[in-house]
Amino acid sequence: LVPLPTDPISSKLPKNLLSDQNLSSQPCVTKEDDQWVSFSNYGLQWCLKELSKEELQTFKELLRKKHSRSTTSALPWTEVDNTNTESLASLLHEYYERPTAWTMAIDIFEEMKLLTLSEKARDEMKKHSTDTVPEDAAPVRTDQGPSKEEAPETSQARGQDEAAAAETQDQDDDTDRRDYKAHVKSKFAIKSDSHNGSENAASDWPEMQMLADIFNPDQRGFRPRTVVLHGRSGVGKSALARRVILRWAEGALYQDLFNYVFFLHASDIKWREESSFVELLAREWPHPQFPATEILSRPGRLLFILDSFDDLDSAPGLCAGKLCTDWTERRPRCALVRSLLKKALLPESSLLVTVRDVGMEQLKSLIVSPLYLVVGGIPVQRRIQLLLEHIPSEHRKMQVLHSVVDNHRLFDQCQVPAVCLLICSALELQEAVGKSLAPTCQTLTGLYATFVFHQPTPGAALQRCLSYEERAVLKGLCHVAVQGVWSRKSVFSSDDLRAHGLSAFELSSMFPMSLLLQGVHGERRYAFVHLSLQDFFAALYYVLEALEKETSSCSLFFEAAQSWLELKQTGIDSRLARVKHFLFGLMSREVMRTLEIRLGCPVPQGVVKRELLHWVSLLGRQATASAPADVIESFHCLFETQDEDFVLEALDSFQDVRLPISQRMDLIASSFCLRHCRHLRRIRVDVKDLFLKDEFAVWPTIPPWMQTRTLMDECWENFCSVLATHPSLRQLDLGSSILSDWAMKVLCAKLRHPACRIQTLILKGAQVAPGLQHLWVTLLTNRNIKHLNLGNTLLKEEDVKMACEALKHPNSLLESLRLDSCGLTQICYLMISQVIHKSTSLKTLSIAGNKVTDWGLKPLCDALRLSWCSLQRLILENCGLTAVSCQVLALALTDNHSLTHLCLSNNNPEHEGLSPLSRAIPDSGLRWLLLDQCNLDVAGCGYLAFALKDNRRLTHLSLNKNPLGDSGVKLLYEVMREPSCHLQDLEVADCRLTAACCGSLSHVIVRSKHLKSLDLAGNALGDTGMAALCEGLKQRTSVLQRLGLEACGLTSDCCGALLLALSHNQHLTSLNLVRNNFSPNTVKKLCSAFARPTSNLRIIGLWKEQYPAQTQRLLEELQRLRPGLVVDGDWYSHGEDDRYWWKD
Repeated sequence: LVPLPTDPISSKLPKNLLSDQNLSSQPCVTKEDDQWVSFSNYGLQWCLKELSKEELQTFKELLRKKHSRSTTSALPWTEVDNTNTESLASLLHEYYERPTAWTMAIDIFEEMKLLTLSEKARDEMKKHSTDTVPEDAAPVRTDQGPSKEEAPETSQARGQDEAAAAETQDQDDDTDRRDYKAHVKSKFAIKSDSHNGSENAASDWPEMQMLADIFNPDQRGFRPRTVVLHGRSGVGKSALARRVILRWAEGALYQDLFNYVFFLHASDIKWREESSFVELLAREWPHPQFPATEILSRPGRLLFILDSFDDLDSAPGLCAGKLCTDWTERRPRCALVRSLLKKALLPESSLLVTVRDVGMEQLKSLIVSPLYLVVGGIPVQRRIQLLLEHIPSEHRKMQVLHSVVDNHRLFDQCQVPAVCLLICSALELQEAVGKSLAPTCQTLTGLYATFVFHQPTPGAALQRCLSYEERAVLKGLCHVAVQGVWSRKSVFSSDDLRAHGLSAFELSSMFPMSLLLQGVHGERRYAFVHLSLQDFFAALYYVLEALEKETSSCSLFFEAAQSWLELKQTGIDSRLARVKHFLFGLMSREVMRTLEIRLGCPVPQGVVKRELLHWVSLLGRQATASAPADVIESFHCLFETQDEDFVLEALDSFQDVRLPISQRMDLIASSFCLRHCRHLRRIRVDVKDLFLKDEFAVWPTIPPWMQTRTLMDECWENFCSVLATHPSLRQLDLGSSILSDWAMKVLCAKLRHPACRIQTLILKGAQVAPGLQHLWVTLLTNRNIKHLNLGNTLLKEEDVKMACEALKHPNSLLESLRLDSCGLTQICYLMISQVIHKSTSLKTLSIAGNKVTDWGLKPLCDALRLSWCSLQRLILENCGLTAVSCQVLALALTDNHSLTHLCLSNNNPEHEGLSPLSRAIPDSGLRWLLLDQCNLDVAGCGYLAFALKDNRRLTHLSLNKNPLGDSGVKLLYEVMREPSCHLQDLEVADCRLTAACCGSLSHVIVRSKHLKSLDLAGNALGDTGMAALCEGLKQRTSVLQRLGLEACGLTSDCCGALLLALSHNQHLTSLNLVRNNFSPNTVKKLCSAFARPTSNLRIIGLWKEQYPAQTQRLLEELQRLRPGLVVDGDWYSHGEDDRYWWKD
């Protein structure tokens, strides 16, 4: 065997390192020729070994045909027919020149349609085509054929010798494999695993059963070469991976697929160091010499397990640089792993990669044709069994099971056997110190605190303070944990422990129930029993830090971030995602009291508590910028504290909340926190996967007492009670929730509570149809609900009938009803018209997105013509209205004087429909008219100009996305200049306007005493048009307050005119400049104008992210100088409350 070189010269070695052999019996040839023939011979052996028995026989037959056509001396065919691949390669080198032997083999491979093998052979041929041997080529072990000088009659005897040598080689391979398997079994079947049971339990997992066949071809013939095991942190992916290699070594898995399985753990690899892939694998070999060629020459028979891919995050150069294709080339180890993942190195080999869900995105960019397998941990039934096994006392079994199973988060953590044992031990310790087992108020922090703080107590001395030495051990353990969190490290060496003054003996003396597992990936390697326990100690580090004088190297510095976005950009939030839960939990009075007793001194909480409060308050102050997942996570964190005063203070800034609810613990944590949101006004909840199946259906052997429990019922009822009785909550949005009939029944029952103050109920997009009958009763009982949105809910005629019966009832005080895209029919419109006929409270009705035929619209219009009709706002957007429909509607408008807002957008009234509408508008009570996207042209503008003339009621007109052109808009401008036109708001965005109309518009701005808002977004006005508008803006008679110029083709050239206009204008309060081409220097000048005391601007539309960092800081400084000023890219979201009344 060749000793592995450790110097850089090894990068010059040929790819196929071979083993040494005693060459004394070989013919007398030059050393260079002898060695290089060996390399070429073995290269051809490597290719021939890829052939199956049938393919090898075919190869020999084709070789006979090709040889018969050649002029070379005859091959010994009896020998060829009986020889193996090694001897065949030797014979080809003996009877052919070296290049000819390769060419002959490649031609046969191609004739056999083995294209991949022929390409491999070509590559090998290139490597062996040189006439010299590298000076540093290592001695090799090979089956060398006779030289040209050797007599042909000796070849048969030599062939027999070579066959015997091949048999000896096979025996050597078997010995190597046996030794390696014995090494694997001793390494991975460690005592710590038998202690926590994770390896044994892994065999029970459904994932383990799937892995048994995962590398076999499927029904379509696809055989995955890369399999990814992913899941949450600590769910047991590494235990599963270790079980795979152990089962292989035991002969129970992959025996026909893989000759060798290698386990590479990310934390064991020093990524900055250079080595060859051979050297990397040699670290896993039980002997000093690694038979690289014998193993790596058959990559299709190799499986590499890469554990904890997440730890590669900080590996320099992982995603950059040239790929490595040579397993003898020395490269940074991160480059070797990247090349293995990308299938540049040993492409025929198989890979099994474990990764946490948070690392999936990076992994996806590196792997080729993967097959993903989610690791869900131990099945529910097995978890219960393990819990019961860990509790020796029979009378305590059911009590402990209640306490854990009832708490979703605790039971979830039990997916790993080690945590089952840890939690059971903590519960036993709780009983020893006299604590109760409250099911839903039990927190993981409290249990871990019990497990850690009470272990060092001998006997009954529960109040004893830790000694100086014990405090030093606790402090050192916290340091190890927190540095591991920040460096993404979960496996530690003995040196890591010694660096913090720790030894295995001290730890076992202080903590009889082990906190660390020894022998993880090596005898002198350690890991916490579970990652969550490491996170607990990392959190404890920050609490104990207040007792230290030195500055921490792992500072939280949450307060440095002034916005949620800034906090995300620091990376702190992602690194400490799991630690945060325990940080909050340690703020619990009970936990802190226990800690102070053990330390014998008060522990200052001010700094940590202030940091945590700041983190939560950022979410509350910037509700629109924070993701719902962050909010529910903060609720889980606050639940860990069980401190009502702390939670009350943390949630003081929360007014709008959006919560994704997907598990029982989400309900529990949310109920606890929402109760303390004093200023909560609006909430959206997306309830998923809670009511789709029986929560006990998958537990066939669950104890009978649990099958009758209604824990989910209780959690949902409590959650609904909190919502219904919250004193300040005014809007409840069920988002995309999926609620069963029972869930809707409970919710509606709670909404009928006398204390319910909810006024707006939004069910748009929610799947609640099975329980709608309960809602109609609520509308009769709860007289506070004024607004109901059922958009996108597919309603049956029976549903509409029940709804209308409720709305016609005198007790119903509903003012707004939205039935957008509900699949309404003509019969439905007839029933809705009866509501308009009888209800005195209904003011707003939207049936947008429903197909309304001419006959369907008629009963609605008949109801509008009644003198006692009280409907004020009607939305008929995208209802397929025709010219006939508009004529029917025009007749209703003539008689109706209650309707003030009408939306007809996204319909096609045509001239025949627009003409009667325009004639009816002056006699109606309309103040708002929306005709967006109605295909209006110049003639349409002529009709609308008639409607505006002498009209003192119509104040808002929206014509966005119509092809009006400059000529059409000029018709409107002519009327708007007249004193008799009282139009205050005109929207003509995306109407194909140019600079040519801006002169006329400037005159309107000067002369109109009523025009307060003008939106010209999406029109190609350019700098010339802007200059014309500025002439009107700088006049004192201008009363315009709101001007929209988004995407109008403006550049820095119009800056002078705009600055001059702003310096004179005292009325403009809102200006939209988004999506224009202003330079940073122009923005700087604009900021100076915006900052003037004479400027009344309150809302400025600008995308900060469009400009360099210096300009962004300038805009932020502007907002600090003028606290009431808003600079935002979403200008339209800052309009007055009623501006977008027709939207949801």
